[in-house]
Amino acid sequence: MFWDGTMATNFSVFSKTLMDEYLSWDPVYSTQLGWHKYDKSMRDVSRQAVEQQAIRCTQLIDELKKFPLDSLTPDERVDRALAEHILRLWLYEVRELKMHERVSSAATDIGNALFPLMVREHPTFDERLDAIIARLESVPQFLERSRTALRAPNRVWNEEALEAGKEMPALLRGVEALVVSKPLTTDRRERLTKAMKTAAEELEKHNAWLKNTVIPRASPRYALTPSEYASYLSMKGYGVNPDEALRIGEVYLDLAKRRMRETVREILPGGDLTKALEMMKSDRPRTFEEAFNEYKDAVKRCREFVIKGNLLTVPSGEDLVVLETPEFMRPIIPFQTQLEPGKFDTSRTGLFLVTPTGDNVELLKEHAFSTIANSAVHEGYPGHHIQSICSRSNPSYIRALCFSPDFLEGWALYVENLMLQQGFNSTPMGRLANLNDMIYRIVRLIAEIKLSKGFLTLDSAAELFRRECGTEITSAKVEARSCAMFPAYYSAYLIGRLAILQLREEVQSAMAEKYSLKAFHDLLLNSGCMPVKFMRDAVAVRLKEQYGVDMPPRKESLYQYAMRRAKSGNP
Repeated sequence: MFWDGTMATNFSVFSKTLMDEYLSWDPVYSTQLGWHKYDKSMRDVSRQAVEQQAIRCTQLIDELKKFPLDSLTPDERVDRALAEHILRLWLYEVRELKMHERVSSAATDIGNALFPLMVREHPTFDERLDAIIARLESVPQFLERSRTALRAPNRVWNEEALEAGKEMPALLRGVEALVVSKPLTTDRRERLTKAMKTAAEELEKHNAWLKNTVIPRASPRYALTPSEYASYLSMKGYGVNPDEALRIGEVYLDLAKRRMRETVREILPGGDLTKALEMMKSDRPRTFEEAFNEYKDAVKRCREFVIKGNLLTVPSGEDLVVLETPEFMRPIIPFQTQLEPGKFDTSRTGLFLVTPTGDNVELLKEHAFSTIANSAVHEGYPGHHIQSICSRSNPSYIRALCFSPDFLEGWALYVENLMLQQGFNSTPMGRLANLNDMIYRIVRLIAEIKLSKGFLTLDSAAELFRRECGTEITSAKVEARSCAMFPAYYSAYLIGRLAILQLREEVQSAMAEKYSLKAFHDLLLNSGCMPVKFMRDAVAVRLKEQYGVDMPPRKESLYQYAMRRAKSGNP
């Protein structure tokens, strides 16, 4: 039963009720969290439903304010502020940016609705299959509502939506493969067969509608105006404005390129970057089987290095299993990906999926030894896998709703450099791979900001990737479109990493002789996955409770910190 607007007996009761209602609006995210109450539902994207949810958001914000700060624990004060942030950000997206009126992301939504039910082991197979059937049966209505919501379509966003729609037949074949050997009742098999057939037909019609009706009349300009983008970046809570973010990107790109030139000279006396990168990519497994085994070994070595180096507390019961990407998933996962269990599921086992290269030997260049090691750090230990397991162990219901890109991606980028500094994969080739990946993330930030300001077109953004990263032109165009598709996401990598480094410096200063990397990382990881500004507040609470240490007031902005750090010459 949802919150009825009356005062709860305590904040914890209200938090759980708020979480439940919020997840009822987004059943797909609910499934991803392992909150299986809404596994048979799809999001209602109709304008009427969205407006009703917006009204509820406003009411919930008012209810939050009824809890006096002095009646809450320190952690609950963080949660109250975070809950208001989440609700205000959601309101901004639906009432000001009106994302749902600009892109029909229905195919992606359907894919996301089915995917976790197909690949996870919780709940039971029968329960997951019933949810899959129910969601497939709701596809026609869901697509119709998605079409009626679209009022001001953006061309780039809907072109990408169409590409996602073209991938759906492979996912539906995956559903078929999932149940082919299962002993289903006649009724369930008939329902599944009918639902899949109808869903495929309706998706084909939807794709045709996007192609023939929506895209020809869609706006060709960048999806958000410069002022909308600036406001969105501010609402995200990253702590910088677009001008500051762009300046940081440009300065750190110069630093990374300078460091890369120094590294190349260690590899080749002539310092030829193109040849050095080719050497790095050529130092690779000769077969996919060898590459697959190298991923398993790299994940194992990363884990052992983290434990031996005492970098953080590895949670008990966790595991990261390296598997070949299932065949039905390969069209949408070209190289590798990482999947984590839901917060409310009992499992602590993550999956690291690696896609076979088939007969295409050239694809093995994407699995060079140095890049495999860096991927194992970024995705596994101590990257996304450890971050996810730790943050999901936090008992807060409010924090379950938040996986902020600046901490999520910032942490993964932060640990790439951390592990290198600690001696993992610190050969010249390892450092070259690390810097190459760093430059790639910085260029994403620059492209995102310049696209938002109108300084770049998609073609000139693609040229930026080609020039600065050596990206092949087709892939460069894909990168440029991604930067346009997901405003305020790709900027999160570098900005989030710098925010974590700034927080680390502050914690080290406050803890003095009590400080260690492990202490800082444990304080941080077990606080959740919030915007770093909220992580700072949560870390301050833990710092006081566990060490009796007060976090001092912040002395400089993130931009000021980034510029001061840049003077050290360390990207």
